[in-house]
Order: sequence, then C-alpha cells, then structure tokens
Amino acid sequence: MEIIANPLSGKNQGAEIIQQVKKYLEGRNIPYNLHLTQEQGHGQYLARELCRKGASTIVAIGGDGTFHEVLNGMDFEKSRLGLIPSGRGNDYATGTGISRNPIEALAPIIAGIQDETDYIQVGKVRCLNVGGTGLDVVVLEHTANKENSISYATSLVRCLLKFQSYPIQVQVEGETKSYDCVMAAVCNGSLFGGGMKLCPPANNRDGLIDLIIICKPPRVPTLAIMPSFVKGKHMGKSYVTHLRCTDVKITTPAPIELDGEIYQGLDFDARIVPGGCKTFATRMR
Repeated sequence: MEIIANPLSGKNQGAEIIQQVKKYLEGRNIPYNLHLTQEQGHGQYLARELCRKGASTIVAIGGDGTFHEVLNGMDFEKSRLGLIPSGRGNDYATGTGISRNPIEALAPIIAGIQDETDYIQVGKVRCLNVGGTGLDVVVLEHTANKENSISYATSLVRCLLKFQSYPIQVQVEGETKSYDCVMAAVCNGSLFGGGMKLCPPANNRDGLIDLIIICKPPRVPTLAIMPSFVKGKHMGKSYVTHLRCTDVKITTPAPIELDGEIYQGLDFDARIVPGGCKTFATRMR
C-alpha cells in the first residue's frame, strides 16, 4: 500500500490523522510506504510515479485539493485509489458517504472491497467533486492564502454584496442557451464550500453530470438567496436551472475551478466518465 498524505490539510489535522493511520497499520503488520506532499501539485506527481512503478493501491490522505491532485496522477489501468479525508471541509467524502473516521475509511481499503465511481473530465483535467465558474471562483480567490483561514461561507457573504452577474453560454445535447449567470457548476458530488448543499440530487454513481446554473433572482438582492442556498433549498426556484447530462460546454469569460483548484485558460468542456475512478467501498459490507 502506497500512501500519499498532506500533513498540512485541515489546519494541520492531516498530521494527526497520518499518525493514527500509521499506528493502525503497524499494529497489524500491514506493509505501507508513506509519501508526504511538499508543495502544490506534488500529489499528482507522486501518484503518477507510483503508478508508473506498478503500485496496485494508492491511498490519499487529505482534503478535496489533495484528492484532486492524486486523482489527476492516477493510472486506473494499473492502480486503485483509496480516500481518507483530513481536510477542513471534506465535501466529497461527506457527500458520498466516506467516513470521517480515518480507521473506518481505511477498513474497506485494507479488506480490498472494490468499487467504481464516476468522475468529470474537463479537457485534460479530472474533477472528482464539483467544477464551477462565477461566484465560486471569486470566493476561492478571496479566501486563498488568508492567514486567518477565512471560511468559505464568510467570504461568500462578502462577495455577494458586490458580485455582478455576467453572461455565459451553455451547450447541452446540441442546444445552446444564454444565461445571466451568478454561478454555473457541474456536479459529481452534492456538497461544496465546507458543507453547502449545492446539488443534493448529485450522485457519483449514476453516470451523469448534474448541471446547476444560478441566475440573479428577480427583485431581491442576490445575498437574500444565501440561507436557502446553504441548505439546498434553492433547487426548483425560478432562478435556478438544474439539468442532468453526460456532457456540457460552458463558454465563460471567467476562470474555472475544479475541486476548489482554480484554472486559468482551461475550456469549460465537461463530460462524465462513468465508473472511471477505480476505488474502494465507502464502508465495510
């Protein structure tokens, strides 16, 4: 077993979880090799090299950003990916049923209980949870490198006070529509931003992308929609479009984010890869 771990994830909670996992494995004489990430992008490099060397099981310990990096280094023809959450938000894990208890998350990996889940392909980049453009990118840019670890929700409130919507074009199943957009997102998981219920129906095993487009609500400030947005009660509102599809192209002047990582100059051309993530069960059966 090869472990790629981010000790700085979750306000350094990752370091504590790494120790718990090490103690558990060593107490049962289960062989492993530990590889600590040292900088942004290192997880992808480590996963690529380990796959090249023939690793059959790679376990990522970290938050959604670490999962994103390791996912993008995987060769699923050679290796299978296990996930142990140790981030602040752990949106993908929470939304898809992976235990927040590291030993519980580790158990089906050790037992070899295999599973396959979907991921979203955007150009040459894989996305495990949510990709978006618009307000979410602005919020992520606002929270980046903040020493006081400002929360996504706090930053969202601040950004909503002055955010201006902008036009996008969305092409689905050969039909193109224009929207005056606050945010557009492709979802494989249901949560983002530290537990916000962006798309409660999203399912990472249904072979479909859940597309969410949020426009400026009529006659009320955009900030007024936040309470319902956080709780997932925005679904079905007149200013929200929800579509299920296998691929979608979004033409936008803005950057995009994939699993919370911002990409400049990447076309937002997304397609689902059904069962493409060779992984392990979320729980013991």
